[in-house]
Amino acid sequence: MRRLFRAAIRYGLRAGWSRGVLDGNRAWIAVGGVAVLGHLLGRVSGAEPDVVFSEKLAPGESFRITHLPRS
Repeated sequence: MRRLFRAAIRYGLRAGWSRGVLDGNRAWIAVGGVAVLGHLLGRVSGAEPDVVFSEKLAPGESFRITHLPRS
């Protein structure tokens, strides 16, 4: 859900700028303004990703992150 929200904000910012400010369409300027407010609201809310794994490594130690496709 968070990814969809960020994608909508990005689209609103881009379209609001290109179609609104550059082309002069007032409706898209409003969409861009709402996108800016959504972006600022997301930053103020302080929503940070959840920590899934955390471990201290000694010098010389390492770990590997792999991605397995969904079956």
